[in-house]
Amino acid sequence: MRLVTGLALGAILAAGALSGALSGALSQTRDAAGRPIPGAAPTTAPTAAGAAAPTRGATPEQIAARRAAALAARQQRGGQVDWQAAVGGLRQSTGIAEKLAPNLNQAAVDATRVPILLPTDTDLTAGARIYSFGDYYTITADAPGVGISLSGTTTVVPLPAGTPLKITPMGPEGATVQRTVDGQLVSFVRYGVLYTVEVRCDAPTDPRCADDNYVMGLAAKTTAVVMGAAARAAAGLGG
Repeated sequence: MRLVTGLALGAILAAGALSGALSGALSQTRDAAGRPIPGAAPTTAPTAAGAAAPTRGATPEQIAARRAAALAARQQRGGQVDWQAAVGGLRQSTGIAEKLAPNLNQAAVDATRVPILLPTDTDLTAGARIYSFGDYYTITADAPGVGISLSGTTTVVPLPAGTPLKITPMGPEGATVQRTVDGQLVSFVRYGVLYTVEVRCDAPTDPRCADDNYVMGLAAKTTAVVMGAAARAAAGLGG
């Protein structure tokens, strides 16, 4: 159940975080009814082909269609990893990453086409398990009374254009925090990859899930970069 919950929430956040920025940009020059605001600068929205199309004069239905097409196109081609920055993170992790990764299944690590992030906590990663789907991975670990999931993806699952987004990204990495049914979840974008750190507690009164202090602290130390064969090849480092 914990793994299924983490996978589902990761997919939803991928859509929400990346489509939220687009919907925010579109709303800046239109009123609540979708009419252009006089004197406002025109905005642009990505089309399915990746070009920019002006939104001034377009109807709300046309804007919604463009948003849906843009999200569908992004889903098909996936996100763009900033490999140069990721390699920099890999070099900064030299030494610590070797101590964290040995317990992960090497075949799954090698199949992952995005940089893997791990918390700098050897006790936490000692029993960690990784599940890889190429451009999406999730790592699970258990501690007394709590389950932890770490995920990374460049795949986008588009939401319907009319779906209200209640997640407000903040800061340079677009960090968001959500209260879940049994814990807390934080997501952020780094190296062009959407990462999530989720904590789920067995007891509703567990202080680790009562607020976002624990999950934010865990996300803050999830900085060690690990790259398997597929990611290293994509980064130009060889397999």
